[in-house]
Order: sequence, then C-alpha cells, then structure tokens
Amino acid sequence: MKKKETEFLTEEEAEAMLRVPDRRTLQGKRDYAILLTLLTTGLRKAEICSLKVSSLATYRSQAMIDVTGKGKRFRRVPLKPEALLAIQDYLKVNGNGAPDHPLFYTLGKHGPYESSPLTYKSVYTLIKSCAEKALIKKNIHPHCLRHTFATTLLDQGNDLKTVQVLMGHAEISSTEVYLHTTDDRKVDAVNSLKFGS
Repeated sequence: MKKKETEFLTEEEAEAMLRVPDRRTLQGKRDYAILLTLLTTGLRKAEICSLKVSSLATYRSQAMIDVTGKGKRFRRVPLKPEALLAIQDYLKVNGNGAPDHPLFYTLGKHGPYESSPLTYKSVYTLIKSCAEKALIKKNIHPHCLRHTFATTLLDQGNDLKTVQVLMGHAEISSTEVYLHTTDDRKVDAVNSLKFGS
C-alpha cells in the first residue's frame, strides 16, 4: 500500500504565503512572525502556541527558541535573524513583553476582548487563510510548514541527525519520512547520468 505523503511547500509557495500578511498592522506583524517562525524552526503547532516571551534566548551570541516538545523533551532551536526581527517587531507593537507572557496572542476583532494565548485553531485558520490568499491549491495546514522545514533542510544536504535534533524526534525513523524527493529532483538526477552521452 502506498504511504500517503504529507504536502509541503516549495520555496516559491512559502515566499508567496509570507507576502500575504499586511505588516503595517498588528495582526499582519503577528501573522508574519508566526509563519516565518514555523517555516524556519519546524515547530509543531502545540509548541508555537505554548511559547512564552522567555522562550527567546541567546546562546553563544546566537538567538534561540527554547522549546518543550512531545514527551516533555527540551530542545533549543536556532532562530534566523529575520525571524527574530519579525518577532521583535510584533512584540514592540503588541506591548506584552513580560517574560512569563505568551509570545503570541489571539487578536479580537470586535470591541473589547480578553487577549488570550494563541490557540491551535487560530494557527490552523491563519495558515489555511494565507495559503488560500497565496493561491496555493495544495491542502496546507500547520504540519505542512514543519514538513517544509525538514524537507528543505534535507534537500539542501543537511545530515539526518542534525534535522532529527532540530525537529525534536526521539527516533531517527521519524525524521526519515522527510527524505522524499520531488519529481523535478528525480528528473535532474537521472539526466545527470553520463551513460550514452
């Protein structure tokens, strides 16, 4: 039986999604920061929802996110400078910079509201909405961004063990599912053969 492959984004599709949020607004700043963080850290949706301001750390002059993942396993994931800037830009406007505050909040659109930590549903809705507005026809959901992170790293030649640690997988077999290749890469690989030239 053929194993169903999870969808993942091409680089062009990921960039198209990142162009959707209006970064002049608080919601746009938040949405952009969430998308960029998911695409460049491979966090699970539960992990991004549970982040606090204090999850942002610096280790050996490198920005990091401290994450407690499945099985209460702790890992430290490097944060791209662009992602850190996006988060800082959002926090500056949001004004919830206390260490014990959630990093990302839901944003009420009508009248007074209680700000509450990001929910699984709000992450799912954000990603579905951005994918639709970016005219992506694939069935995109939060795990697709995690899948995109792992697939892109492996396609770029990073070793399986490093990707396993970044993903927070207990077993390397969990990481191996991301070792699929795209049709274009298969064609390029076959066409690179010199036989009969």
